[in-house]
Amino acid sequence: MLRSLHLRAISPEAKKVGLAAFLSATAFAAVLGITAPAQAPVERSVAAPAAASPDSVELQLLGVNDLHGRLESPKAVRRETGGAPVDIGGVAALDAHLDRAERSHPGRTIRVHAGDMVGASPLLSSRFHDEPTVRAMNLMDFDVGTLGNHEFDEGGRELTRLLRGGQRSDGGQFKRDAAGRKANTSAPDFEGVDFPYIAANTVDREGRLGLPPTRVIERAGVKVGFIGVTTTATPNHVLDEYTERFEWLDISDTVNRQASELRRRGVEAIVVLAHSGAYDVNGDPGAAAGEIIDEAREMTGAVDVVIAGHTHSRLNTRVANSDGLGDKLVVEANSYGAAFDRVRLTLDLRSGDVTAKSADTPTTWNDEVAPDPAVAALVARYRAALGGMGERTVGRLAEGLERAGSLSEVAARAQRRLANADVAFVEGGNSRGSLAEGMVTYDELFEASSYEHQVMRMEMTGAGVRRVLEQQWEAEPDAPLHVAGPDEAALDDDATYVVAANALLMDQDQFTAFREYGRGVRPVGTDLEALEGWISSRGRETGVGG
Repeated sequence: MLRSLHLRAISPEAKKVGLAAFLSATAFAAVLGITAPAQAPVERSVAAPAAASPDSVELQLLGVNDLHGRLESPKAVRRETGGAPVDIGGVAALDAHLDRAERSHPGRTIRVHAGDMVGASPLLSSRFHDEPTVRAMNLMDFDVGTLGNHEFDEGGRELTRLLRGGQRSDGGQFKRDAAGRKANTSAPDFEGVDFPYIAANTVDREGRLGLPPTRVIERAGVKVGFIGVTTTATPNHVLDEYTERFEWLDISDTVNRQASELRRRGVEAIVVLAHSGAYDVNGDPGAAAGEIIDEAREMTGAVDVVIAGHTHSRLNTRVANSDGLGDKLVVEANSYGAAFDRVRLTLDLRSGDVTAKSADTPTTWNDEVAPDPAVAALVARYRAALGGMGERTVGRLAEGLERAGSLSEVAARAQRRLANADVAFVEGGNSRGSLAEGMVTYDELFEASSYEHQVMRMEMTGAGVRRVLEQQWEAEPDAPLHVAGPDEAALDDDATYVVAANALLMDQDQFTAFREYGRGVRPVGTDLEALEGWISSRGRETGVGG
């Protein structure tokens, strides 16, 4: 909140809800012990900017991607081998890190994000329809952001509400409490996002989203143009009913058109906010392969920097321009607020051109900063509003469940049980995290299975079940499934089987067998409910078996 709160006397939140209400809220946070420490932790030094010539100025971009509603620290990691684990991330610490970084470039910093700030969120944000995360973003003083695929998780109507504000009223506003009672958990005074979003390659066929393709921001007498784009694979990650009104155009073609328009307007420094990513090669963040690298090669040389997202990777690489003159800097800062992008641009004051650029992606170690008090108070209020729901014990695991393997296997068994099915299919990306051995709280369970996709029950012939098994290997690349049920060799093609699969898996283009063979399709609950039922009924006595 550095720019809105130079002396940290009155926060942006106080301006929104009124000083009296804000003081009451912060007093409540103090009761919970969520206050800034009396003595702030020792801050590690932030390198001062290089001296600029009279003809140039250095600007700084601070970027975040793929927060996914992680309001609290997602994990603790060791800074060095043998050292004690240190918390990273959490929006109060993340904001404090951004504030600290901005102090090196006062009046010359722009804060941005590359999408997926909401969606697939933990209970603390998801239960309140990601309104807490939007409010946290508002306090963090972003200047511009773009859309990720998860912003579309609940459709265009809910996305528009998150951007523009208002209480949810589409029927999805009701959530069940621990006793099974429905409650409206959307705030009547929800204000929506208070900074611009841009979306150049997202086409809304109904014309209601209304987001501009670009944004021009001026600092220290120079202009920087931003173009927002989203992965064209978005329909693969979202239910068809929520994407059918949208189309995602080719990323590089879109960027090239918009870059030409920005240059026509006299803007020479151009940055792409891309919810599109890549993966490092052999652990080297300077070498990468993936969608955004391919698209960057096709982008005009007028683009100087790409702030990437989507793949939850740590990238800091350069892509050569196709004309052989110069390159583009491509950076991505992991996910969940565990790190942030810090990009420095030297611009010629006369031409506006970028003459030098560099980047790093610092980790958001919690012991290096004092948490921002207003953001911490916001998080504390929502944690209190859960009323202990997250701390409720679901069951006990005799052994841990890994996201990429055993958890998905157990999820398949759980969905088979929920649907009283003969066979259940679960895709490899069904889970968002792992579960550790021992007692499992509802918070932990929700974070591991936060999609809350509907589990669908249907009848299929053995031939149909066999076709699903075949289709997992026909995709490019293949899409291995976790299966609970009889071996393929035991299937009778003419027999009828009860099958369970979640709605998103059934929507996937490569798995047409569900639509071709499925009969009597109906929802029986969510994947989260299935996993909770499995752990609560079996985890106490028998671990993960059964």
